[in-house]
Parts: sequence; C-alpha cells; structure tokens
Amino acid sequence: MSERGRTAASRLIVLVKQKPFWVLALLSLAGYTLIRILFPLEPHADRVPSPDIVIFTPSLGAGLGYALLLSVLFGLYWLAYQRARDSATPLSPVAILLTAALFILPLLFTFPFNATDIYRYFIRGRITVVYHQSPFSLPPDAFPDDPYLPMAGDWAGDTSPYGPVWELVAAAIGSVAGDDLLLALLLFKSLAATVHLVIGFLIWLLLDDASPAERTGRALLWSWNPALLLTFAVDGHNDGLMLFWVLLGLVLMRRGRSGLGQILMVVAPLTKPIGLLPLPFFFLATWRRLPHSRAKARFLLASGLGSLALAWLAVLPFGSPLDLVQRLALEATARAGFSLATLIMLVVGRLGLGPSIGYVARGATIWFALLALWLLWRTWRGRSPVRAAADILAGYLVQAFNFRIWYAAWPFPWLLLDSKKGKVRCRRLSVGLWFLLTSQLSVLIYGHLWDYLLNRDHLVTHLLGVTFTFGLPLLLAFLC
Repeated sequence: MSERGRTAASRLIVLVKQKPFWVLALLSLAGYTLIRILFPLEPHADRVPSPDIVIFTPSLGAGLGYALLLSVLFGLYWLAYQRARDSATPLSPVAILLTAALFILPLLFTFPFNATDIYRYFIRGRITVVYHQSPFSLPPDAFPDDPYLPMAGDWAGDTSPYGPVWELVAAAIGSVAGDDLLLALLLFKSLAATVHLVIGFLIWLLLDDASPAERTGRALLWSWNPALLLTFAVDGHNDGLMLFWVLLGLVLMRRGRSGLGQILMVVAPLTKPIGLLPLPFFFLATWRRLPHSRAKARFLLASGLGSLALAWLAVLPFGSPLDLVQRLALEATARAGFSLATLIMLVVGRLGLGPSIGYVARGATIWFALLALWLLWRTWRGRSPVRAAADILAGYLVQAFNFRIWYAAWPFPWLLLDSKKGKVRCRRLSVGLWFLLTSQLSVLIYGHLWDYLLNRDHLVTHLLGVTFTFGLPLLLAFLC
C-alpha cells in the first residue's frame, strides 16, 4: 500500500473510532445485510446438492471480497468493544443484546453456506417423528423414499452423533414444521440464535465481580462476535445449546445451588457429547469448597442420582445408548479432516512412512488423557475450573482428528469468564478471538485457494490451513 493509501486508511480508522456506538452498530447491521444479499436462503433452501461458499463466490476475487467483508465486521466489533469498555457510562446488557438481535434478523434468512448440518438435524428429526425410529440406530438412507434424503449429502449413511436431548429437540421442531423445509430451517436457526443471546446474558450475570464497563464489554465480545453470529444465526449449530446448559449450571452453582447446577450441566453432554469435558472440573472445584464431609456426601448423592435419572429419561425414548457410543468411536478414529492430526498423516504419508490412522489416534488420545489428568490435578490444587474448561476444550481441538470451524466457539465463553488479571489472561482471550476469525477464514483456504491456486494439493492446503488457523492466533496474540 502506498503512503497516501496508508494515510487515508489511518484517517478512516480514526473517524470510525470517534463515531458513537450506534454508528458502529448500524455499520455492522449493513454488513450483515450484505451477507444476507450475497447468500440468500429462500431460493437455495431446497437445492441439491446444497451450495457452499465456493458456489456462492465462484472466483478467487469473490472469495477475497467475502474475506474482506468478514474482516471489516470483526474490526467494527472490536471498535465497539473498546467503546463499551472505555465508556464513562457503561452500556446496559439490554442494549448489547438488542443490537445483536438486530444483526441476527437478516442472518436468519441467510443460507448456511459454511455448514449444512442443519439439514441433518431436520432429517434425523423426521426419523423420530415421521418414521418412529431411533436416529441412533438407523441412518437417513434407511428411508430411501424420504423426499429430503438427498439433502443428507455425504452423511446419509451415518447415525446421529448428538445426544438424546438434541434429538428430542430436533423431533419437536420436526413435528412443528412437518414437511415445510424452510420453516424447519428457520426454527432451527431461531433456536440457535436465541440461545446465543441468552448465553450473552449469562456471561454478563457470571461476571458480577468485574467492573460495569468490563462486564458489558465481555457480554458484547460474545453477543456481537461475527464468527458466533455466523455459526448460530446462519448455520444454526447446536453447539450453543450445549454451552448454554453448562453456563446455566454454573450460574446456579455460584448462587448456592450446587447439586441442581451440576445436574443441569449434565444436560450438556446429553445435547452434544463433547459437553462432558468441562464437567469434572466444576464438580471437583465445588467438592473442594464444601465445608465438611456431610455436605460433600449430599452433593455427591444429589448430583449423582439426579444426573443418572436425567440421563436415563433422556435416553429412554431411543433405546440403548450403545449405538451412540459406537458412532462416537467411529467419529474419533476413522475420519480426519482440517486438523493437525490430518496434517501429520499427510506429511508422513508424503515421506513414505505411512503409519495407520489408528497409531496417530492412539498417540493423540494418550496426549489428551495426560492433559486432562494434569488439569484435574491443577483444579484440585485450587486453579479455576473456568480456566480448566477453556484448556480442556482447546486441547481437544488440537488433538482432534476432525476439526470444524464451529468448534472454535467451545473454549470462548470460558475465556471470557476468566477473571484472573494479567498479560497471560489477555493473551489467552486474544488467542480465542483470533482463532474465531482464522477458523472462519480457513474455508477460503480449503475452498478457493485449494481450487484456484494450490492445484488441489491436499498436503500443501493442510499445511497452509492448519498453520493459518491454529498457528496465526498464537503469533498475533503475542505480537499485539
């Protein structure tokens, strides 16, 4: 960029920084409206195969234009956070959430261009409601006459990887929507978007020991985050509902309802099994704080029996949980994609060493188990369970064979809730923020760059994609 261009850009940034909060909100709303125009839902809702971002932006220039738009939205988001944090009169959480709700409105009518899992939600809900079968034992292609089977795509032969609570939710939405696909998509998206806003409020509630400005600023960092708005309002992912149960349980725990809070947390893995990972740390931290053995025994009895009863009731409509266990084992060991483990497999394959996927999976599992034990020990010694929750979920992302861009949302609420001050805390949060951005932009590497510049070389694409997605946030957090 020329000196004149840099000067003009600097002046523009200064002008935007000086604008009132509502101007930043209107500019953000304009950006999300543009996304709605570029990726409209209605004309493509029943298109087979479902279009992705490469179809919507069918050139390298168009892909880079989308990257620029998303980067601008992140820039406006960060400026809004700075104004909220530095304002002499802190914004109310109502203002934060209402503006986020305005951003959501056009996104509800945006096609889920980065992920079409929402179609599988609908189809598996139909297995329960229309065919009165279990989505844990029968995949969508067991019903070849279903009119929506083509939309299951590559996952038509797979049973559900989610928990029974989520399949009950999917069945409820399926019963309301009937055969109206567009209505079903809007219901799933509306549920995910509503949960996203509620999580923003729960984060605000849990930060009652922070200053008013920092408290609303952290709520904004969740509610206004462009990556999260795309994940929930556009793609309709169920990860938000999984996080919601853990956060709601934590609210109750901090208000003296430890047993009930722990039981509510158990709904998280019953929604999506990955929600199990943070639970032992909150249980252990609560156990340590209880004053005597009788209180510990009551907590163990209430939370244990309540959790078992809840799990039994959730699984009851679907029969044995073993089908889900087998499905998760297949997910963890038989497939790989967009991850560090995949890159390792490609590198050793290119070198002719060629270890089986099982060896790499076992190595990753051993590393992850050691990490979990170390984090449990640190929690027992008094370390914050909130920090452990962020660490265990981040550790899972590093060793997972499968990585999808919405996984980046899992550690983020716990990074926001980390109340410990200092450079380490700020850098951890910075890594989480950059990771959300790089994860969203990584689709351009695996799509546009792979197709137009990298000659569809999987090794080069993964080397670039993994370095950009996982490595760049670490570098930027330490440089900023």
